[in-house]
Amino acid sequence: MNQSKSLPRGFYLFVIVTFGFAGSPSITIAAEPELGLHAKDGIEDPPDFTVLPNTQWQAIEQCVDRGIEFLVSQQYADGSFGDVEISKPAITSLAAMAMISRGHLPDESAGATKQSKSIVRAIDYVLSRQGRDGMLGEITRGTRVGQYSKFMMYNHAICGMFLTEVYGMTGPERSKRIEAAVDAALKFVRHKQTRPMPTDRESIDRGGWRYLGPPPHDPAYSDLSVSSWYVMFMRSAENAGFDVPIQWAADAINYVLRCYDKPTGAFRYLPGEAGHINRGMTGAGVVSLFLTGHKEPEMEQRCGRWIVSHPFDRYNVPMNSGEHFHYGAYYASQASLQIGGQTWEKLYPVLANTFITHQNANGSWQVDVKRPDIGNVYTTALSVLALTPPYQLLPIYQR
Repeated sequence: MNQSKSLPRGFYLFVIVTFGFAGSPSITIAAEPELGLHAKDGIEDPPDFTVLPNTQWQAIEQCVDRGIEFLVSQQYADGSFGDVEISKPAITSLAAMAMISRGHLPDESAGATKQSKSIVRAIDYVLSRQGRDGMLGEITRGTRVGQYSKFMMYNHAICGMFLTEVYGMTGPERSKRIEAAVDAALKFVRHKQTRPMPTDRESIDRGGWRYLGPPPHDPAYSDLSVSSWYVMFMRSAENAGFDVPIQWAADAINYVLRCYDKPTGAFRYLPGEAGHINRGMTGAGVVSLFLTGHKEPEMEQRCGRWIVSHPFDRYNVPMNSGEHFHYGAYYASQASLQIGGQTWEKLYPVLANTFITHQNANGSWQVDVKRPDIGNVYTTALSVLALTPPYQLLPIYQR
Protein backbone atom coordinates (compact mmCIF):
# COMPACT_ATOMS: atom_id res chain seq x y z
CA MET A 1 0.00 0.00 0.00
CA ASN A 2 1.28 3.47 -0.86
CA GLN A 3 2.42 5.50 2.08
CA SER A 4 -0.17 8.22 1.49
CA LYS A 5 -2.99 5.70 1.89
CA SER A 6 -2.03 5.32 5.54
CA LEU A 7 -2.54 9.03 6.19
CA PRO A 8 -5.74 10.15 7.90
CA ARG A 9 -8.58 11.03 5.55
CA GLY A 10 -8.26 14.76 6.20
CA PHE A 11 -4.62 14.95 5.07
CA TYR A 12 -4.69 16.39 1.59
CA LEU A 13 -2.71 18.73 -0.60
CA PHE A 14 -2.91 22.49 -0.48
CA VAL A 15 -2.37 24.30 -3.76
CA ILE A 16 -1.37 27.95 -3.96
CA VAL A 17 -1.45 29.65 -7.36
CA THR A 18 0.83 32.60 -8.06
CA PHE A 19 1.59 34.45 -11.27
CA GLY A 20 4.99 34.95 -12.84
CA PHE A 21 6.24 37.37 -15.45
CA ALA A 22 3.89 38.55 -18.22
CA GLY A 23 0.93 37.01 -16.41
CA SER A 24 2.04 33.43 -17.03
CA PRO A 25 0.79 31.13 -14.28
CA SER A 26 3.19 29.26 -12.06
CA ILE A 27 2.37 26.99 -9.17
CA THR A 28 3.67 26.72 -5.64
CA ILE A 29 2.27 23.78 -3.70
CA ALA A 30 2.59 22.89 -0.05
CA ALA A 31 1.17 19.98 1.90
CA GLU A 32 -0.88 21.01 4.91
CA PRO A 33 -3.08 18.78 7.05
CA GLU A 34 -6.88 18.95 7.08
CA LEU A 35 -7.18 21.21 4.04
CA GLY A 36 -7.73 18.95 1.09
CA LEU A 37 -7.17 20.30 -2.38
CA HIS A 38 -9.42 23.25 -1.56
CA ALA A 39 -7.91 26.64 -0.85
CA LYS A 40 -7.16 27.51 2.74
CA ASP A 41 -10.07 29.87 3.22
CA GLY A 42 -12.54 27.39 1.79
CA ILE A 43 -15.89 28.34 0.31
CA GLU A 44 -16.85 31.75 1.65
CA ASP A 45 -20.31 32.13 0.14
CA PRO A 46 -22.50 29.06 0.79
CA PRO A 47 -25.67 28.78 -1.28
CA ASP A 48 -29.04 29.44 0.32
CA PHE A 49 -31.03 26.25 -0.27
CA THR A 50 -34.20 27.90 1.04
CA VAL A 51 -34.58 29.79 -2.24
CA LEU A 52 -36.45 26.67 -3.31
CA PRO A 53 -39.63 25.85 -1.36
CA ASN A 54 -40.12 22.37 0.09
CA THR A 55 -42.59 21.52 -2.65
CA GLN A 56 -39.92 22.16 -5.27
CA TRP A 57 -37.37 20.04 -3.42
CA GLN A 58 -39.93 17.25 -3.27
CA ALA A 59 -40.48 17.55 -7.02
CA ILE A 60 -36.72 17.36 -7.59
CA GLU A 61 -36.42 14.26 -5.41
CA GLN A 62 -39.28 12.54 -7.23
CA CYS A 63 -37.70 13.47 -10.56
CA VAL A 64 -34.33 12.08 -9.49
CA ASP A 65 -35.87 8.87 -8.17
CA ARG A 66 -37.72 8.29 -11.44
CA GLY A 67 -34.49 8.85 -13.34
CA ILE A 68 -32.69 6.30 -11.20
CA GLU A 69 -35.54 3.80 -11.66
CA PHE A 70 -35.07 4.14 -15.40
CA LEU A 71 -31.32 3.68 -15.12
CA VAL A 72 -31.63 0.49 -13.07
CA SER A 73 -34.02 -0.92 -15.66
CA GLN A 74 -31.42 -0.40 -18.41
CA GLN A 75 -28.52 -2.36 -16.91
CA TYR A 76 -27.23 -5.35 -18.87
CA ALA A 77 -26.45 -8.74 -17.38
CA ASP A 78 -22.70 -8.02 -17.38
CA GLY A 79 -23.28 -4.93 -15.23
CA SER A 80 -22.84 -2.39 -18.02
CA PHE A 81 -25.05 0.49 -19.13
CA GLY A 82 -25.33 2.21 -22.48
CA ASP A 83 -26.21 1.47 -26.08
CA VAL A 84 -22.82 2.02 -27.74
CA GLU A 85 -20.09 -0.47 -26.89
CA ILE A 86 -17.21 2.01 -26.92
CA SER A 87 -18.89 4.34 -24.42
CA LYS A 88 -20.28 1.70 -22.05
CA PRO A 89 -17.52 1.94 -19.40
CA ALA A 90 -17.97 5.70 -18.97
CA ILE A 91 -21.77 5.55 -19.09
CA THR A 92 -21.78 2.68 -16.59
CA SER A 93 -19.70 4.78 -14.23
CA LEU A 94 -21.93 7.84 -14.67
CA ALA A 95 -25.09 5.79 -14.08
CA ALA A 96 -23.71 4.28 -10.88
CA MET A 97 -22.49 7.64 -9.63
CA ALA A 98 -25.96 9.06 -10.30
CA MET A 99 -27.35 6.44 -7.92
CA ILE A 100 -24.74 7.22 -5.28
CA SER A 101 -25.52 10.93 -5.58
CA ARG A 102 -29.02 10.12 -4.31
CA GLY A 103 -27.70 8.14 -1.34
CA HIS A 104 -27.64 4.59 -2.70
CA LEU A 105 -24.54 2.62 -1.67
CA PRO A 106 -23.02 -0.55 -3.14
CA ASP A 107 -24.38 -3.64 -1.38
CA GLU A 108 -24.95 -7.17 -2.65
CA SER A 109 -26.43 -8.69 0.51
CA ALA A 110 -29.75 -10.48 0.38
CA GLY A 111 -31.64 -7.50 1.75
CA ALA A 112 -29.96 -4.88 -0.46
CA THR A 113 -32.00 -2.65 -2.74
CA LYS A 114 -31.93 -3.10 -6.49
CA GLN A 115 -30.05 0.19 -6.77
CA SER A 116 -27.33 -1.00 -4.38
CA LYS A 117 -26.96 -4.31 -6.21
CA SER A 118 -26.84 -2.43 -9.50
CA ILE A 119 -23.89 -0.35 -8.27
CA VAL A 120 -21.99 -3.51 -7.28
CA ARG A 121 -22.52 -5.01 -10.73
CA ALA A 122 -21.31 -1.75 -12.27
CA ILE A 123 -18.14 -1.84 -10.14
CA ASP A 124 -17.36 -5.37 -11.25
CA TYR A 125 -17.98 -4.51 -14.89
CA VAL A 126 -15.64 -1.50 -14.75
CA LEU A 127 -12.96 -3.54 -12.99
CA SER A 128 -13.21 -6.13 -15.76
CA ARG A 129 -12.45 -3.49 -18.39
CA GLN A 130 -8.87 -2.62 -17.37
CA GLY A 131 -6.05 -3.26 -19.82
CA ARG A 132 -2.52 -4.40 -19.05
CA ASP A 133 -1.23 -0.82 -19.30
CA GLY A 134 -3.61 0.28 -16.53
CA MET A 135 -6.12 1.90 -18.85
CA LEU A 136 -9.69 1.56 -17.57
CA GLY A 137 -12.59 1.12 -19.96
CA GLU A 138 -10.71 -0.99 -22.50
CA ILE A 139 -13.01 -1.78 -25.43
CA THR A 140 -11.62 -3.09 -28.71
CA ARG A 141 -14.58 -4.51 -30.63
CA GLY A 142 -15.63 -2.80 -33.86
CA THR A 143 -14.07 0.60 -33.16
CA ARG A 144 -12.65 3.15 -35.60
CA VAL A 145 -9.14 4.28 -34.71
CA GLY A 146 -10.10 7.93 -34.16
CA GLN A 147 -13.11 7.09 -32.03
CA TYR A 148 -11.08 4.64 -29.96
CA SER A 149 -8.37 7.21 -29.31
CA LYS A 150 -10.94 9.72 -28.06
CA PHE A 151 -13.39 7.56 -26.13
CA MET A 152 -10.75 5.57 -24.30
CA MET A 153 -9.41 8.70 -22.63
CA TYR A 154 -12.89 9.65 -21.42
CA ASN A 155 -13.54 6.07 -20.33
CA HIS A 156 -10.35 5.95 -18.30
CA ALA A 157 -10.89 9.15 -16.32
CA ILE A 158 -14.61 8.65 -15.68
CA CYS A 159 -14.14 5.00 -14.67
CA GLY A 160 -11.26 5.99 -12.42
CA MET A 161 -13.34 8.66 -10.76
CA PHE A 162 -16.14 6.16 -10.17
CA LEU A 163 -13.83 3.58 -8.60
CA THR A 164 -12.25 6.12 -6.27
CA GLU A 165 -15.68 7.43 -5.27
CA VAL A 166 -16.77 3.94 -4.18
CA TYR A 167 -13.43 2.95 -2.66
CA GLY A 168 -14.14 2.41 1.03
CA MET A 169 -17.85 1.78 0.40
CA THR A 170 -17.29 -1.87 -0.47
CA GLY A 171 -16.08 -4.96 1.39
CA PRO A 172 -12.38 -5.82 1.84
CA GLU A 173 -12.08 -8.12 -1.18
CA ARG A 174 -13.62 -5.70 -3.66
CA SER A 175 -11.81 -2.73 -2.11
CA LYS A 176 -8.51 -4.56 -2.63
CA ARG A 177 -9.36 -5.05 -6.29
CA ILE A 178 -10.29 -1.38 -6.62
CA GLU A 179 -7.03 -0.36 -4.95
CA ALA A 180 -4.92 -2.34 -7.38
CA ALA A 181 -6.91 -1.05 -10.35
CA VAL A 182 -6.65 2.59 -9.26
CA ASP A 183 -2.91 2.36 -8.56
CA ALA A 184 -2.37 1.12 -12.12
CA ALA A 185 -4.83 3.66 -13.51
CA LEU A 186 -3.03 6.58 -11.85
CA LYS A 187 0.26 5.53 -13.43
CA PHE A 188 -1.52 5.66 -16.79
CA VAL A 189 -2.75 9.18 -15.93
CA ARG A 190 0.76 10.49 -15.41
CA HIS A 191 2.10 8.58 -18.40
CA LYS A 192 -0.37 10.38 -20.65
CA GLN A 193 0.14 13.73 -18.94
CA THR A 194 3.87 13.56 -19.71
CA ARG A 195 3.53 12.07 -23.20
CA PRO A 196 5.78 13.42 -25.97
CA MET A 197 4.45 16.34 -27.98
CA PRO A 198 5.95 18.75 -30.51
CA THR A 199 8.09 21.52 -29.07
CA ASP A 200 5.74 24.21 -30.36
CA ARG A 201 2.85 22.67 -28.35
CA GLU A 202 4.68 22.32 -25.04
CA SER A 203 3.86 25.80 -23.72
CA ILE A 204 0.23 25.42 -24.82
CA ASP A 205 -0.76 21.83 -24.08
CA ARG A 206 1.59 20.46 -21.42
CA GLY A 207 -0.20 19.42 -18.24
CA GLY A 208 -3.49 18.43 -19.86
CA TRP A 209 -4.91 15.38 -21.60
CA ARG A 210 -6.73 14.64 -24.83
CA TYR A 211 -6.31 11.57 -27.06
CA LEU A 212 -4.37 8.35 -26.75
CA GLY A 213 -2.25 9.22 -29.76
CA PRO A 214 -1.45 12.34 -31.79
CA PRO A 215 -4.39 14.63 -32.63
CA PRO A 216 -6.28 13.27 -35.66
CA HIS A 217 -7.64 16.57 -37.05
CA ASP A 218 -6.02 19.58 -35.35
CA PRO A 219 -2.68 20.34 -33.65
CA ALA A 220 -3.92 20.41 -30.03
CA TYR A 221 -2.54 17.73 -27.70
CA SER A 222 -4.81 18.68 -24.76
CA ASP A 223 -8.32 20.04 -24.30
CA LEU A 224 -10.31 21.20 -21.29
CA SER A 225 -13.14 18.71 -21.80
CA VAL A 226 -10.94 15.64 -21.37
CA SER A 227 -8.59 17.30 -18.87
CA SER A 228 -11.39 18.25 -16.45
CA TRP A 229 -12.32 14.58 -15.99
CA TYR A 230 -8.70 13.77 -15.18
CA VAL A 231 -8.63 16.54 -12.60
CA MET A 232 -11.77 15.09 -10.98
CA PHE A 233 -10.28 11.60 -11.04
CA MET A 234 -7.11 12.83 -9.34
CA ARG A 235 -9.06 14.79 -6.73
CA SER A 236 -11.33 11.82 -6.00
CA ALA A 237 -8.32 9.50 -5.77
CA GLU A 238 -6.52 11.89 -3.45
CA ASN A 239 -9.66 12.18 -1.30
CA ALA A 240 -9.68 8.40 -0.99
CA GLY A 241 -6.06 8.37 0.19
CA PHE A 242 -4.31 7.34 -3.02
CA ASP A 243 -0.88 8.69 -3.88
CA VAL A 244 -1.38 11.67 -6.21
CA PRO A 245 1.91 13.62 -6.31
CA ILE A 246 1.41 17.35 -6.07
CA GLN A 247 3.31 18.01 -9.28
CA TRP A 248 0.56 16.25 -11.23
CA ALA A 249 -1.98 18.74 -9.87
CA ALA A 250 0.36 21.66 -10.50
CA ASP A 251 0.81 20.70 -14.14
CA ALA A 252 -2.93 20.25 -14.58
CA ILE A 253 -3.77 23.61 -13.00
CA ASN A 254 -1.34 25.41 -15.29
CA TYR A 255 -3.10 23.91 -18.30
CA VAL A 256 -6.59 24.76 -17.03
CA LEU A 257 -5.55 28.36 -16.38
CA ARG A 258 -4.39 28.68 -19.99
CA CYS A 259 -7.94 27.83 -21.06
CA TYR A 260 -9.37 30.84 -19.21
CA ASP A 261 -10.52 33.61 -21.54
CA LYS A 262 -10.06 36.88 -19.68
CA PRO A 263 -12.03 39.10 -22.10
CA THR A 264 -15.21 37.09 -21.60
CA GLY A 265 -14.65 35.76 -18.08
CA ALA A 266 -15.30 32.19 -19.26
CA PHE A 267 -13.34 29.09 -20.27
CA ARG A 268 -12.44 27.80 -23.71
CA TYR A 269 -12.21 24.25 -25.01
CA LEU A 270 -8.63 24.98 -26.14
CA PRO A 271 -6.23 27.67 -24.91
CA GLY A 272 -6.22 30.91 -26.87
CA GLU A 273 -8.41 29.79 -29.76
CA ALA A 274 -11.44 31.67 -31.00
CA GLY A 275 -14.81 30.13 -30.23
CA HIS A 276 -15.45 27.01 -28.18
CA ILE A 277 -16.71 28.96 -25.17
CA ASN A 278 -19.82 27.43 -23.68
CA ARG A 279 -21.48 26.42 -20.41
CA GLY A 280 -19.88 23.00 -20.33
CA MET A 281 -16.35 24.34 -20.72
CA THR A 282 -16.84 27.21 -18.30
CA GLY A 283 -18.30 24.83 -15.73
CA ALA A 284 -15.45 22.38 -16.32
CA GLY A 285 -12.86 25.09 -15.79
CA VAL A 286 -14.47 26.34 -12.59
CA VAL A 287 -14.85 22.83 -11.15
CA SER A 288 -11.24 21.95 -12.03
CA LEU A 289 -9.87 24.99 -10.25
CA PHE A 290 -12.06 24.64 -7.17
CA LEU A 291 -11.19 20.98 -6.80
CA THR A 292 -7.49 21.73 -6.97
CA GLY A 293 -7.59 24.62 -4.53
CA HIS A 294 -7.28 27.57 -6.88
CA LYS A 295 -8.92 30.66 -5.39
CA GLU A 296 -8.88 33.84 -7.39
CA PRO A 297 -11.95 35.94 -6.48
CA GLU A 298 -12.10 38.00 -9.66
CA MET A 299 -11.94 34.94 -11.92
CA GLU A 300 -14.49 33.12 -9.76
CA GLN A 301 -16.90 36.07 -9.76
CA ARG A 302 -16.60 36.68 -13.48
CA CYS A 303 -17.21 33.00 -14.27
CA GLY A 304 -20.18 33.04 -11.90
CA ARG A 305 -21.69 36.03 -13.67
CA TRP A 306 -21.08 34.40 -17.05
CA ILE A 307 -22.74 31.14 -15.96
CA VAL A 308 -25.79 32.97 -14.57
CA SER A 309 -26.13 34.96 -17.81
CA HIS A 310 -26.48 31.70 -19.77
CA PRO A 311 -29.32 29.88 -17.96
CA PHE A 312 -30.62 26.42 -18.73
CA ASP A 313 -34.13 27.67 -19.47
CA ARG A 314 -34.57 25.89 -22.82
CA TYR A 315 -34.28 22.12 -22.66
CA ASN A 316 -31.83 20.34 -24.95
CA VAL A 317 -30.94 23.57 -26.75
CA PRO A 318 -27.16 24.09 -26.85
CA MET A 319 -25.92 27.68 -26.79
CA ASN A 320 -23.66 27.05 -29.80
CA SER A 321 -22.50 24.29 -32.12
CA GLY A 322 -19.75 23.17 -29.75
CA GLU A 323 -21.93 22.56 -26.71
CA HIS A 324 -23.45 19.29 -25.49
CA PHE A 325 -26.54 20.35 -23.53
CA HIS A 326 -26.68 17.67 -20.81
CA TYR A 327 -22.92 17.69 -20.38
CA GLY A 328 -23.05 21.46 -19.97
CA ALA A 329 -25.82 21.22 -17.39
CA TYR A 330 -23.84 18.66 -15.39
CA TYR A 331 -20.76 20.87 -15.19
CA ALA A 332 -22.58 24.18 -14.73
CA SER A 333 -24.60 22.77 -11.84
CA GLN A 334 -21.46 21.56 -10.09
CA ALA A 335 -19.66 24.83 -10.77
CA SER A 336 -22.51 26.97 -9.47
CA LEU A 337 -22.60 25.03 -6.21
CA GLN A 338 -18.85 25.40 -5.76
CA ILE A 339 -19.06 29.15 -6.36
CA GLY A 340 -22.15 29.30 -4.16
CA GLY A 341 -24.17 32.35 -3.24
CA GLN A 342 -26.21 34.00 -5.97
CA THR A 343 -24.52 31.99 -8.71
CA TRP A 344 -26.18 28.81 -7.45
CA GLU A 345 -29.33 30.56 -6.27
CA LYS A 346 -29.96 31.97 -9.75
CA LEU A 347 -28.80 29.06 -11.90
CA TYR A 348 -30.03 25.93 -10.12
CA PRO A 349 -33.76 26.70 -9.68
CA VAL A 350 -34.10 27.46 -13.40
CA LEU A 351 -32.08 24.37 -14.35
CA ALA A 352 -34.10 22.15 -12.01
CA ASN A 353 -37.41 23.39 -13.38
CA THR A 354 -36.26 22.78 -16.95
CA PHE A 355 -35.26 19.19 -16.21
CA ILE A 356 -38.38 18.44 -14.15
CA THR A 357 -40.73 19.65 -16.87
CA HIS A 358 -38.94 17.75 -19.65
CA GLN A 359 -38.53 14.33 -18.03
CA ASN A 360 -40.09 11.52 -20.00
CA ALA A 361 -42.87 9.41 -18.51
CA ASN A 362 -40.51 6.45 -18.04
CA GLY A 363 -38.06 8.57 -16.01
CA SER A 364 -35.55 9.16 -18.80
CA TRP A 365 -34.53 12.32 -20.65
CA GLN A 366 -34.15 12.81 -24.39
CA VAL A 367 -31.00 11.89 -26.23
CA ASP A 368 -28.63 14.83 -26.55
CA VAL A 369 -29.21 16.80 -29.72
CA LYS A 370 -25.43 16.97 -30.23
CA ARG A 371 -24.78 13.23 -29.76
CA PRO A 372 -28.04 11.28 -30.20
CA ASP A 373 -26.06 8.14 -31.04
CA ILE A 374 -24.90 7.71 -27.42
CA GLY A 375 -28.48 7.19 -26.22
CA ASN A 376 -30.60 8.37 -23.32
CA VAL A 377 -29.03 6.32 -20.53
CA TYR A 378 -26.13 8.75 -20.89
CA THR A 379 -28.36 11.83 -20.81
CA THR A 380 -30.41 10.45 -17.92
CA ALA A 381 -27.31 9.81 -15.82
CA LEU A 382 -26.02 13.34 -16.51
CA SER A 383 -29.46 14.82 -15.77
CA VAL A 384 -29.60 13.13 -12.38
CA LEU A 385 -26.04 14.26 -11.65
CA ALA A 386 -26.96 17.83 -12.64
CA LEU A 387 -29.84 17.80 -10.13
CA THR A 388 -28.10 16.19 -7.16
CA PRO A 389 -25.06 18.36 -6.23
CA PRO A 390 -27.09 20.04 -3.42
CA TYR A 391 -27.48 16.64 -1.74
CA GLN A 392 -23.71 16.52 -1.14
CA LEU A 393 -23.74 12.71 -1.10
CA LEU A 394 -21.28 11.93 -3.88
CA PRO A 395 -17.89 12.70 -2.29
CA ILE A 396 -16.55 14.67 -5.27
CA TYR A 397 -19.44 17.14 -4.92
CA GLN A 398 -18.87 17.88 -1.26
CA ARG A 399 -17.85 21.44 -0.52
